[in-house]
Order: sequence, then C-alpha cells, then structure tokens
Amino acid sequence: MLNTSVTILLAAYKGSAYAGAQIESILAQDYEDWTLILSDDGEDTAPLLTEYAARYPEKIRHHRSGLRFGSAQKHFMYLISRFGQEAPYTMCCDQDDVWHPDKIRKTLTAMKRAEMGRGVGIPVLVHTDLRVVDGNLNELDPSFMHFSKIDGNRLAFHQLLVQNVVTGCTMMFNRPLALLTARAEGTEAMMMHDWWMALVAAALGKAVFLPEATIDYRQHEKNVVGAKNAGSFAYMASRLKGDYIRRMRNESISQAEAFADCYATDLPEAEREVLKAFIALKEQSKAEKIKTIEQYGFWKNTLSRRVGQLWKW
Repeated sequence: MLNTSVTILLAAYKGSAYAGAQIESILAQDYEDWTLILSDDGEDTAPLLTEYAARYPEKIRHHRSGLRFGSAQKHFMYLISRFGQEAPYTMCCDQDDVWHPDKIRKTLTAMKRAEMGRGVGIPVLVHTDLRVVDGNLNELDPSFMHFSKIDGNRLAFHQLLVQNVVTGCTMMFNRPLALLTARAEGTEAMMMHDWWMALVAAALGKAVFLPEATIDYRQHEKNVVGAKNAGSFAYMASRLKGDYIRRMRNESISQAEAFADCYATDLPEAEREVLKAFIALKEQSKAEKIKTIEQYGFWKNTLSRRVGQLWKW
C-alpha cells in the first residue's frame, strides 16, 4: 500500500464543456488518497467548479483567487506556489482531458521507485505518455510521443534546455521540487511551467518517464497548446517558414538565462557549465553554434528538427 496523499491542481479557463468529464475521471480513480483543488480564471467555469466542491467537500476544494491569469503557465505557477507543499506529491490537471482510472496509482508507484536511494529533499518529477483523442474521445494515436515524434526519455539537462518533452497534465512532482519551482513564480522568461520544472528536476534531482498513456489527451478547436502531428508535411513546413525556429531558440535561451539567475547558487558545476554554453549560443557565429551544439549535445530529437537547427539557428 502506498498510503501517500496527493494534491491535484486543476487550472480552468472557459472549460465548462469538458471540465465535468475530467473531474468525474478523477473521482473514478482506483487510488483514493487525493485532494483536488479547482481554480478558475474568473470566467464561466466557476459555477461548475463550485457545484463539484459542494457535492464532494471532503475531496474537492474550489479556490477562488479573484485573479485573471491570462495563461496556463501563470495559473499553474500560482497554484504550485500556494498548494504544492500541502501534500508529499502534487499533480497538474488540464480541464479538458480524461484520466485513466489507474493514473494516480501508476504514477505514484513510478515516483516512489524514482525516489528510492536518492535521499531526503531531492526534487523528483515523473511524466507519462498520453493517448491522443478527438473532442469525442475517439482515438487519433495511442501515443502522444509517437504522434509528436518526441522521446519522453530525453530528460538530461542539456537535452531539456533545447527541447521540452514533458507534458504538464501528466506530471507528478514531490514537495522538494514544488518548493524549488515556487521560487520562480513571476518569471517572465519562463516558457511553460512543465518545461521549467523538468529543467529543475534534471539539474538538481531526477526526472523520469513512465512510457504508458495515463490520460486521454483531448484535441478540440479551443486547445491552447495541444498535440501536433510532427510527422506531417504541413507541420514541418509551418516550422521551417518564417522566424518560428529562431524565435523559439531566442525564447529558450532567455528562459535559460532566467533559470541561471534563479538557481545559480544551487547548480552543480557540470550543469552550470552546460547552462553557460547554451546561453552563449546567442552571441556565436553559425560555425561556432554548430560546434557548441555538437560539443554539448544541444540537438533536438528528429532529423527534421536538427535540419531546422542547422539552417536557422
């Protein structure tokens, strides 16, 4: 028996169409030691969240911040900073997905395994695969990693600096990681909370991948991020045209600079050197960039993405 409590953070924004199904899937979990904190962005989902909190007061709380966050990143960082320390473990939850009944149990088992022998206070993150479905939960691909051409095991610090492989709605993280993450609330250069947390775990603790789909990842017309078919010609063409690749490079370097400012005194020497080399890319010539990328392994994980790096970095 695990006998470990878990806090689940659900950040809602105009989610009344799907949030009920998501909450019901949490209520149907085969692991029972959890508390769900519902938070709205001051819009139409609030009545539904209030109704669920009233029906299940022993399991669900509706946190009314009165704030308008404007992005999932800011909303989740707010919640992690305030509630990420309540339980030993925390999970993030999107409003429009459906959790598989064994999601908490399987992820917590992987977390316990990852923590073994690591010592007290080591930040640990576990993320999983996802089943990609349409708005009516019809399967599009049994694996988000396959659909998006991403390798969920690419969790080394130098790999994560250049490409995120962690999907926030699959994450579980322990209290030490929540504490370190809370330090960065309000960081403007943070691209996404899941990317930032993966970097913290990789640099200062451990990040692991559970190669099983634990949620149905619903794709619909109002997805803020969503899944992209990275193998399609249209996807590759959209990434290669315009300034998308350079913009993402610049934003990831800015994020790395903010990361260095936030954790400068915590980082081991090896990670500090890698971070410095990645930040230096912005001032280097094309030939110098390629040399640095090769030396430190700052490659993305598919040939087409690497071609984009060579061409437009």
